[in-house]
Amino acid sequence: MAKDPVCGMMVDEKTAKFKSQYRGKTYYFCAQACKVTFDKNPTRYTGGQ
Repeated sequence: MAKDPVCGMMVDEKTAKFKSQYRGKTYYFCAQACKVTFDKNPTRYTGGQ
């Protein structure tokens, strides 16, 4: 399980429909809205990394 960096919900990486790559790491999202929010400003949700 992975934690959605936007809302904090736990997401199963195997079945997640929404994911983004950022600086070599894959982030998983519970919904498209969280993915869109992350993609607009990923540093906000990755601790600036």
